[in-house]
Amino acid sequence: MAVADRRGGGSEPPARRRWLLVTGVAVLVALVALVVALVGGGDDDRETAAGDPAPTSATATEPSLGAGAPGADATPPEVAPESGADEPPASLAPVALDQEADAGDGVTARVIGLEAIEGTGTGRGNVSGPALRLTVGITNGSGDAIDLGSVAVNLAYGVDAVPASPLNDPSQAPLSGSLDTGETGEGVYVFSVPQDARGTVSVSVGYRAGAPFMVFTGAAA
Repeated sequence: MAVADRRGGGSEPPARRRWLLVTGVAVLVALVALVVALVGGGDDDRETAAGDPAPTSATATEPSLGAGAPGADATPPEVAPESGADEPPASLAPVALDQEADAGDGVTARVIGLEAIEGTGTGRGNVSGPALRLTVGITNGSGDAIDLGSVAVNLAYGVDAVPASPLNDPSQAPLSGSLDTGETGEGVYVFSVPQDARGTVSVSVGYRAGAPFMVFTGAAA
């Protein structure tokens, strides 16, 4: 029996094979494009969710100041400094060393004594040498008691009113305690003053913070 030759009859035509190949490639490209689109879309959604957080209640309720809105271009008002807030107390017109000075509210002061001594410095920063020992009296003619711990006594010398340095001499006895109405208190202060600079001295006494200084001027011994 003769066997039929099927090699020629079983093979597909070349044109059909090319069509199948092109169709398969097209389907594969479409699938790849679909996968890329799905992956890219998911990333975009995640970026949008991370980059655009939901507004908080403070952001949602905070009013915006646009042009013309009250306070949009407002300038803070300038606050004027308090008059005399950092200024030292004023000084009254000076009187002679042997006269009495009045603070204006019933409190008076006077220089009881001013003598030259050889001061003895005790403690750090104190240097022994020529000095003036000043005795000051304060009389309380006001209606209230005075805290003598608030009394400030200063001395300057020369035409340039050079401030004299206080000297912690053993003889000093500053005013202290309380001074009732009608009473007089005395205090002793020592200042280093060169012997050749005593032609003009100025003594300033302030009996409380904010009160004007009572000033005495003249020549010392």
